[in-house]
Amino acid sequence: MQQAWAALDVPQCGYCQSGQIMSATALLEAKPNPSDADIDAAMAGNICRCGTYPRVRAAIHKAAGTKGA
Repeated sequence: MQQAWAALDVPQCGYCQSGQIMSATALLEAKPNPSDADIDAAMAGNICRCGTYPRVRAAIHKAAGTKGA
């Protein structure tokens, strides 16, 4: 997950990143091929004040080896 995060330059300020990465990792452990809706639901509790949600979603798909829906 951290490699996907770095590859897509997800973090800006970094404030939320530890929680984002932990939630994303838990999602992939529970659902290895998540849809966009799965990602949105799993990440809903993580607030990113920089608004990097599209990059978060892309990094999760990259870590999962999927292209997104």
